[in-house]
Amino acid sequence: MRLVVAAAAFVSLLGTTQMAALSPPERAIIFEQVWRLIDEKYYDASFNGVDWKKVHDHYRVRLVGITSDTDFYLLLKQMTGELHDAHTRFRSPDERRRAENLESVNLGLGVGEINGAPVVISVEPQSEADEAGIQPGMILDTIDGRSFSEQVARAQLEVGSSSSGRATALLSYAWLLSGEPNTSVRLGLIRPDGTHFDTILTRRLVTRGPPVQPKILPSGYLYFRLPVFDDQSTNQLRQMLATNKDAPGLILDLRGNTGGDFRAVLSAADNFFPEKASLGRVIARSGKQPSLILRMLGVPASLTVGDKGESAYNGPVVILVNEGSASGAELFAAGLQENKRAAIVGRQTCGCLLATIHHKVKGGGELDISEFNVLTAKGSRLEGTGVIPDVPVPLTLEDLRDRHDATIRQAVAILHTSLNRRAER
Repeated sequence: MRLVVAAAAFVSLLGTTQMAALSPPERAIIFEQVWRLIDEKYYDASFNGVDWKKVHDHYRVRLVGITSDTDFYLLLKQMTGELHDAHTRFRSPDERRRAENLESVNLGLGVGEINGAPVVISVEPQSEADEAGIQPGMILDTIDGRSFSEQVARAQLEVGSSSSGRATALLSYAWLLSGEPNTSVRLGLIRPDGTHFDTILTRRLVTRGPPVQPKILPSGYLYFRLPVFDDQSTNQLRQMLATNKDAPGLILDLRGNTGGDFRAVLSAADNFFPEKASLGRVIARSGKQPSLILRMLGVPASLTVGDKGESAYNGPVVILVNEGSASGAELFAAGLQENKRAAIVGRQTCGCLLATIHHKVKGGGELDISEFNVLTAKGSRLEGTGVIPDVPVPLTLEDLRDRHDATIRQAVAILHTSLNRRAER
């Protein structure tokens, strides 16, 4: 979770070309700058058990053989990946510009894992993937003519392990499918009937669209998908709740929500607490709360929300999560769960919750560093663990192929039960 701007946890992971190539001395300066910043500022003085000086020496030797900026940026990504931390990462200059413009490169489909197999989880309507006939529930068999299992093994060597096994899988899949805009990839897929087909997709540069509009489900409950915690989506949530204050129940969908900044997360949580409540606290490398200067700059020490009185939404709430729910989404879900303000339904979250500050480096790149640990109000550490749903709902091939959202159906059942209990009181 960034302390200043919204974080996108799994965006394009490959280096990109520069207008003017860096010279070997310039690469050496940037390398030392990246290593030193982490050495000085990383939240854990033990570097997650990693010998950070040894990491420096290992990658400094490899730097001698680097002849392109693309390989250099990949080297920096691999070095920061040694910390096994999804939030501490390097972005090339082009990746930084894309993040600032809310842009990403994708193929129009989402890939996940079911029983160890890579599966198409989602397909964007009217995308090239959709037009090619790719459907949720298909199994990915090959990429560019090589078996997916072989490619994943190669990706994991490049990406390394991350905050959790779920984060590592997501990063590996993203690494395999990412690349430069307008480049192509050949996918081999297996249909539900066992037949195989190949298709070639082009990577497209896309801009994040507006938040999904809220809707009333046939059950009468309010449904809202929040893809990220930023000003736009948080304001829409607040307006929606003000307009639908008497809604009998709310389903808040945080599946795939990559997080955001503290301010937006706390602002969103405010809507559900008539009195003050705590979502947790932020801890600096020293083990103490952030310094006065940092607090003045917007780094909170106590994650306090609420005190909205009658304007707070007081209906029952169910939050949907999955392994793609990361960072601020995990803080939000855990906060409402621990305060018994919402039931959590779905799959265990990413386990990727640390507070980062981003640093511009020479050459135009950007380094995100996890400079603060985050604990929940009950003192739990979500980094590496994630939020455990109150009601787990596994993802199955059958549900994907039947377009059946078992998680929403379970959420509706929980709200029915909650309302019945309220009526009996």
